[in-house]
Amino acid sequence: MWLAVGLVVVAAALIHYKPVSQQGPVGVEGFTTTAVHPTRMPECVARSTEAQALLARVADIGGDAASELRLLVSKMCCMEADIATPSAGKYRTLTQQFRTSHDLEPPSSLVGRCLRNAVNQRDIELVIEKFKVRGHDLVNALCSDPVAHQELDGVVARLQLAMTSFCLKAPPKMDRPEGARDPGFWEADESDLSQYKGISAQPR
Repeated sequence: MWLAVGLVVVAAALIHYKPVSQQGPVGVEGFTTTAVHPTRMPECVARSTEAQALLARVADIGGDAASELRLLVSKMCCMEADIATPSAGKYRTLTQQFRTSHDLEPPSSLVGRCLRNAVNQRDIELVIEKFKVRGHDLVNALCSDPVAHQELDGVVARLQLAMTSFCLKAPPKMDRPEGARDPGFWEADESDLSQYKGISAQPR
């Protein structure tokens, strides 16, 4: 009987035993992701070091211009995330605010057209140009460091690359076959063509 009780006690001790090296520090809850300040680090900005560096310059600045720059940078980063990694989850741009100062259409609508390949090169040029112009205007109003403009250009270039890579619709192929076994046009060798004998015929 005492042997059975001893075995039970040893088994309970082994179940509840945890090495010191595996115990976390006291007071740390161990979340998988860190909490992010919504002003200093808006949504999706963690994807871009240029965006983080740019927003760090205006983190302590208030006013409408600073708020709009944070919105614009966050919007571009979320659009790039939705376009480049659409399988990662729902649209991150669904909650992004529409602003006529730097938007031609709602961001989620543009991302949806991108994912359906319903965007042409001119659409991309117009969207990127408006983002860039408004972004540089805001940076000029908030910061005199020329590096800030380079950081903004880096954010814009990342979005432009994603849109150019994933949004463009396929060009029309007319009757050209995609491969040797695909149906398409066929043109005979010129040596096999008979001589045209009409009025405008020229001897070969």
